[in-house]
Amino acid sequence: MQEKSVRLFLFPHSVLPESVARCLLTVWPTMDCLQAIGPAFVPDWAKPLCPSHGVVKEESFWEQVRRVLKGYQELGSRVGEDGLMAVISRDWAVDEAPETRSHIQSVLRGISSQPYDAAEGLFVEALVFLEMAKDLDIRELELSTNLEEMEQLEEKLYQALGADEEDSAELQRALETANPPLSPDWGHFGYLLRVRIGFWFRLWSRAAAMEQPIALAALSRDVVDEALDALQTQKERQGGIWERGESRLLNLPRVDLLSPAAFAEWLEAVGDLEARARFLQGFEALVQDPRNADRLRDVRDGAQSLEQSLQSLWRRSQGEAFGSDGYRVVLTVPENVTYRDMWRSVDRAGLQTLGPGAVSQNAAVLVHVEPERL
Repeated sequence: MQEKSVRLFLFPHSVLPESVARCLLTVWPTMDCLQAIGPAFVPDWAKPLCPSHGVVKEESFWEQVRRVLKGYQELGSRVGEDGLMAVISRDWAVDEAPETRSHIQSVLRGISSQPYDAAEGLFVEALVFLEMAKDLDIRELELSTNLEEMEQLEEKLYQALGADEEDSAELQRALETANPPLSPDWGHFGYLLRVRIGFWFRLWSRAAAMEQPIALAALSRDVVDEALDALQTQKERQGGIWERGESRLLNLPRVDLLSPAAFAEWLEAVGDLEARARFLQGFEALVQDPRNADRLRDVRDGAQSLEQSLQSLWRRSQGEAFGSDGYRVVLTVPENVTYRDMWRSVDRAGLQTLGPGAVSQNAAVLVHVEPERL
């Protein structure tokens, strides 16, 4: 894979639903994922395009991490998933999570002959939580997949009953109403989102792959709101004017409704678009200097040219325009906000104890995808 000067990282999750993957990888050719213990969970077709990056540590460290994780998993097997979620909520939903930290400290002290390292304990805490959160997201994704399969069976049953063309069209409209953009496998994964964000930055602080300029790609607007909420509140309390720096980049069609074969053809055709290559060049320039107004304008202009090219391609392949029920890609470049500021606002203890590490002082650049009709 060609080395890039800028990386786009999935943030702060490590589970990428099919619908989100199709939209983001229509615009960007690749997207990196930050893993806790195991690799990120992405669609099979997207695995070559979405490499996972972990933290390089000695095997003895990972043995300790797996020991702590196993303890929580065994607890889950005794109390059930609902009981385990209650434990997680109790332990991590409150600031500083003193009970969890005490538990992890005792485990690490019991399995290591070395003096307890507070920074290492906080890092283990982040790894364990994010891995458990990933498992929860996977189960949620599997549930939504089962719901989709039920809808498909209902459609086959309807056809078996002798539905004519008009009835089938009405059925399709009903299915799209029942399965609007971002549903059912999109817009979830919001469990303890603020904690996820803080712990994700802890991983970044130790991840060598993230030393170059990066932008963050979120599954939903909720992630961006949560990541910036405390900073906005602080700014407004100080009497300042909060500049979120949000703008729509471009609209996308319902690529989530394409068959796997049709989407593969779509993705191949998109990769040949000169407009996308120009947009990506402008986007990389912006991430390297987010405060440059000329570069921001170039990205917006490039996005509009890309949208026009996608419109033409969709019309040729699908015989119709996008419509108003698709998606939009949104760019957020908050004024005078760095990635380190974002980390500090949600996890001050982590930043103070671990140190900034690889987390840069670059101005933050975030993108997310949302339904065109909100």
